[in-house]
Amino acid sequence: MIKKDVFIFLALIALIVAGGVISLSSGSWSISVSHVLLIVLSKLGFYAGAINEVEASIVWDGRLPRFLVALLVGFSLGGAGTIMQGIFKNPMASPGVMGIDSGAALGAVLAIYTGLASGTLITLPCAAIVFSLLTLVIVFAIATSGGRTSVSTLLLAGIALNLVFGALTSFVITLSTREFDVGRVIVNWLMGDLNNRSWEHVSIVIPTTFIALLGTLFFAKDLNLLMLGEESAANLGVNIKRARNGLLLFSSIETGGAIAVSGVIGFVGLVAPHIMRSLMGPDNRSLIFSSGLLAAVFIIYADLFVRLIVAVDLKVGILTSMLGGPFFLYLIVKHRKQFEYM
Repeated sequence: MIKKDVFIFLALIALIVAGGVISLSSGSWSISVSHVLLIVLSKLGFYAGAINEVEASIVWDGRLPRFLVALLVGFSLGGAGTIMQGIFKNPMASPGVMGIDSGAALGAVLAIYTGLASGTLITLPCAAIVFSLLTLVIVFAIATSGGRTSVSTLLLAGIALNLVFGALTSFVITLSTREFDVGRVIVNWLMGDLNNRSWEHVSIVIPTTFIALLGTLFFAKDLNLLMLGEESAANLGVNIKRARNGLLLFSSIETGGAIAVSGVIGFVGLVAPHIMRSLMGPDNRSLIFSSGLLAAVFIIYADLFVRLIVAVDLKVGILTSMLGGPFFLYLIVKHRKQFEYM
């Protein structure tokens, strides 16, 4: 089993490295892999020789930040999906089901529409994270009664907030159509867009990714026990409220940070954990990493597809939804016998 897990990890890392090489070397201006390597080494201070400054600008200022954003966003969404599926013991759970995606999207759209996002780059991620956390608070307030929180009510409240926040986001888009440039930015962002990503975007998503990763790893053992049932976990010494609230908090942070720099990229956080759980088993201590890596692979290669192969301006979020939607329907059909009927 250990050898299998190691092989899967190495395969995922190899796919990410291969995707990085293709991403940095390919495009309208093709650059050899050797030149890419020298440029990266030069920028990191490990090479003092001459490099082509035009190629260096393309690789270092354009392609590398875009690749790193795709990597970090995928890792964040995969980790967040793993947490949700573990907490709710449901392969169809994801931040989108809880309404966190919609809340983060509404916060970011409001920041763009009001012009706050144009002031400093940090405003957009802050708005997305604040609204994702606000969504989490509202969902818990609705689902908690007498000090006890119903998991079923949490899911239902999340679905309801998805509808409400989706309607509010559409309303803001309607208002923004009076200003063409603002409306275009909002629509492109909602479709999940990795164009024109810079080192500033990388600096935004790195902290949220690693803070959330450390937090979720701290609770990973508790998450394993929660999957046995709350009563069993409590008997084994787990502080149910602290563990669940902490995990959902860190899931909201990484979801908000990811959405802030990439826009809404759906279904990745649902598909990757489900696949990795079937390959590696339910241990969340390794599943969080493997699901994050697989989600990163999905987004990296989806971005390569829309950038290098498709002739039209197809967004990454559209492609992942086109692929993830049928997979979600497959899960519904596969698990329909487990549902309760009236």
